[in-house]
Amino acid sequence: MVTEVVAIPEVAATEMYPAVLKLNGHRCLVVGGGLIALRKTGELLRCGAFVHGVAPDWPADFASLEGNERLRRSSRPFDPSDLEGVFLVVAATDDRATQEAVAREAEERGILCNVVDVPELCNFFVPAILRRGSLVVAVSTEGKSPLLAVAVRDRLAGVLGPHLGAALERLAEGRALVRTLYPGDPEKRRRALFRLLAPKAARELLEGRLDVLERHWNRWKSSLSE
Repeated sequence: MVTEVVAIPEVAATEMYPAVLKLNGHRCLVVGGGLIALRKTGELLRCGAFVHGVAPDWPADFASLEGNERLRRSSRPFDPSDLEGVFLVVAATDDRATQEAVAREAEERGILCNVVDVPELCNFFVPAILRRGSLVVAVSTEGKSPLLAVAVRDRLAGVLGPHLGAALERLAEGRALVRTLYPGDPEKRRRALFRLLAPKAARELLEGRLDVLERHWNRWKSSLSE
């Protein structure tokens, strides 16, 4: 039996593949003890990760995180063995030799690696993030200008208000209800969900009119039993 070999065409220019990671329960490593390392550690803990911080010294105040049982710290330089069993690593240090060592060792192990402010050593970038409950808006410039990403995020923050978090929970309730009512009919589910968030309803929601959404929700829910 002859196995056909399929040639993969070369890509002239690569683009980033956006993804949202589930870090809950995963082991992550943060190399560095400064303010950026502190912020990165807090973000990973918020996402449910088990975080190991490694640094020779800790100029930033980690006291606010010390009570978290998913955090441990080692006061020493980075060692390649720190990457054993790690899903993701962030190098938040200005030491070039350490940055390169972390990137090299992570690449050899197939581990996701972000070296802060050194795009050429990263295999993923951390976007500027806007959170509205479970709604997450991420803005990335592929590492070319993090400040622009932050500026765009802040502009969006003025448009996407905190009310969207509560509204999203209501929409999730509607999705679960439709899946229960029409388990074997994807087309009926699609039509029902489109009625729930039709263009007019979406515009009113983005304008912050939760009272209108609630009245629309009640009418929509009643229509499902008709």
